[in-house]
Amino acid sequence: MAIDVLKEKLTLRLEFDDGVVNGKQKVHPKTFAQIKTTADDLNLHAAAKAIASLQNRPLLKVQRIETTSLIEE
Repeated sequence: MAIDVLKEKLTLRLEFDDGVVNGKQKVHPKTFAQIKTTADDLNLHAAAKAIASLQNRPLLKVQRIETTSLIEE
């Protein structure tokens, strides 16, 4: 039995430093949907750095969030 992986959706999530409140790190997320599923990690990271350079807060984390379907052949 073979399984195919179908990439359905790709989202880019950036987390920015929103300071420390009561000893806990606060995060300000920004999410960008409708990213091409063929985008590679290098280009996603470059886009994230470009977006972060326009923000007032420092960038903490870049996340690639994929939704895939596993299809039995």
